[in-house]
Amino acid sequence: MVVSAGVIEWIGISADPKRPAHQDAVEFDGRGKFLIPGLWDMHTHVAGISADPAWSKNVLLPLLVANGITSMRDMGGDLRALQEWRREIASGALLGPQIVAAGPMLLPAPRPGAAKSTDPSVLEVGTPEEARAAVDQLQKQGADFIKVIQLPREAYFAVAAEAKKAGITFAGHVPTAITASEASAAGQKSIEHIIYSSLALDCSSEDTDLHRRLLVAAAKRDRSDAAVYDEADKTFSPQKAAALWATFNRNGTWVTPTLYSISIVALSLQQSSQLSLNDPLLAYVPLALQKEWRPTAPPSQKELADAAWWQRQYENDRKLTGEMHRAGVRLLAGSDSLDRYVFPGASLHSELRELVAAGLTPQEALQTATEKPAEFFSRKDEGTIAAGRRADMVLLDGDPSQEIANTQKISGVVLAGQFLQRKDLDALLEKSRAAAAAWKAPSPPQSQQ
Repeated sequence: MVVSAGVIEWIGISADPKRPAHQDAVEFDGRGKFLIPGLWDMHTHVAGISADPAWSKNVLLPLLVANGITSMRDMGGDLRALQEWRREIASGALLGPQIVAAGPMLLPAPRPGAAKSTDPSVLEVGTPEEARAAVDQLQKQGADFIKVIQLPREAYFAVAAEAKKAGITFAGHVPTAITASEASAAGQKSIEHIIYSSLALDCSSEDTDLHRRLLVAAAKRDRSDAAVYDEADKTFSPQKAAALWATFNRNGTWVTPTLYSISIVALSLQQSSQLSLNDPLLAYVPLALQKEWRPTAPPSQKELADAAWWQRQYENDRKLTGEMHRAGVRLLAGSDSLDRYVFPGASLHSELRELVAAGLTPQEALQTATEKPAEFFSRKDEGTIAAGRRADMVLLDGDPSQEIANTQKISGVVLAGQFLQRKDLDALLEKSRAAAAAWKAPSPPQSQQ
């Protein structure tokens, strides 16, 4: 293989006389190894929520690359920081994955009298006019797409209409006031999460009543919504589900299940030994964030009940993922890092294993992080290994098409044509650990007396 200017120029045997000659070509011995396209994590948060750009740049970007993630879709963060990192990566001043970013997530406006958020990863909208203005503002600021979460019904459809008019895609959660079928028909490109988008309700024989009850629970902000989801799981209708999957296929709607992150919610509430203070991945998280995650007491009965509920939802999400896959719904691999105990890099490999457990073959799971993202973005220059494709690749010591866990047996990474050997990847991991350990959260300003 010959790579030039970050692009695969030629593939063949070394002795081939047609092989292009490059004095600065980098060669490596790949005998007995397996080469796959660079991995995409299609649902990350590296510059917002738990990830503060003040430290995440030097901690999370090298961590992603060391785990074979050469591209990522950031689903809500500080747009200025993400754009700055992208420019530095393009110039060669910073080593990091290719970034596709939404910028701030669209959330409902605060209730009267409440202060507006100053978080750069959030943009609050209430009216249709505010929703349309937000789409225009973000597009002008260079956002690659629009991320929606919980919006009022009228504001949601205003986003959909303005995004279509402006020629920018939108993705995210399906709001409580919208059904998944409506979101698909409105042009939402990808639905993120199964539980947070309430897909189980649309697959229930009691869908209309359950949607009504969920809206009532949301308005009261009480706990009755948990019972609604349990009822949805119990009243699963194969006919309703098949109709929903057909709607997704007809409208070109993708789904990012994020199974692993949902499983971790249950484990963290149980304060399981699997999330012990000795987890080596905690070394990649600043101490201040570690302290936020650590349990302060044994789990209460309420926490244990909540953990059992989340476990049920995780199992139902896995079931629905299998149903969607068998129906031909296009799936994407996303980790939802940096949620609590969902570590960037390693969590994508865990998500691939979850997809296999849901019914995908190892090869099909791998495609949700390689070929499928390229298809999602309509990029013909990546997703596969061939001449003319972007030179993002991962060299493995095991065959992932036989055992998906082999995606973590990384021998080397090719990032935009730059070959990083195992020793280079280990150096990136050390850099990430050192940056996490060195970070000290700034002290809050002292009040003036």
